Amino acid sequence: MRYRRSYFGRKKGRAQVCGSSQPEAKELKKLEKIFLCGDPHGEFDHILKAIDEFHPNAIIILGDLTPDRSLDEIFKDIGETKVFWIPGNHDTDSDLIYDRIWRSKFATNNLHGKVLDVCGVKVAGLGGVFRGQIWMPPALPCYSSPGVFIKKLGKATTWRGGLPRRHRSTIFSSVYDKLKECKADVLVTHEAPSIHAKGFECLDVLADQLGVKYFFHAHQHESKNYGVINGFVARGIGLRGVIDLAGNVIVPAEADLRETANKFQYEKKPKVKKLPASKFRRLYKARRDRQFKGQSGWKAIDKHPGMELRGGFRQAGQDHAPREDKSSN
Repeated sequence: MRYRRSYFGRKKGRAQVCGSSQPEAKELKKLEKIFLCGDPHGEFDHILKAIDEFHPNAIIILGDLTPDRSLDEIFKDIGETKVFWIPGNHDTDSDLIYDRIWRSKFATNNLHGKVLDVCGVKVAGLGGVFRGQIWMPPALPCYSSPGVFIKKLGKATTWRGGLPRRHRSTIFSSVYDKLKECKADVLVTHEAPSIHAKGFECLDVLADQLGVKYFFHAHQHESKNYGVINGFVARGIGLRGVIDLAGNVIVPAEADLRETANKFQYEKKPKVKKLPASKFRRLYKARRDRQFKGQSGWKAIDKHPGMELRGGFRQAGQDHAPREDKSSN
């Protein structure tokens, strides 16, 4: 009999027994067969290796796939494992990236704005990001739906007869509101909930309305276990990290070197208090008066014995009298 600490174990403060007759253990076994993948950003070898080694029932990629070739070619030899995904903000960066995803046979497994049965688990997905031109919570939406946006801007702005490519990875409030009417066990998003510094409270509301037990996000390239918030377990999946629904780490996330560099670059430096110009002039005048009071000419204070005056500065090993100027010789 083997023991493994699960989300249920963390919540109750004890380890659960895998294979026992408890309902939680049965659900745990199901969760362990579904993998969640953080932003791949064009690299899939670690996902393929995890599939080959553990043979999960399904994998769910949480956006920013940006594949270097069609998904059909990448996942052609994965056996019975099913592939689900949501779009990230970079998945609409170019026509080529878009076509490698949406024109593959895996396009129908897009979870964005849907609740699908993934190997016995109801999973809701909300891909893409909030953009100010459309909707930036907590502000009200500028355009509630793709149809309203196209009607307002005209057909000249359309792409392939519909929504501009960039905004096909933008969250519209109409999609969000429709998803709130559903029920699910798990919510996967690209954006983060409010517990993250760059997260959104409206995603907490969505998770609550869906009645989910688990909430996973990507996008921030940070692997974080937030624990139980608002009645559900929340977790961020780091860059190219892979975990299962039970919370076990399959592939550790990579460090985002760009984020580290940005934090170092914009690290706050201690502020130096500057004196007002008038006060600076008074202090300088007082110092000058102390140095040269009662002397007919400029003479530096003898703070360092043995240092003699030359051109306003003292030189070592000379008399206190000014040296003879040899420039005329």
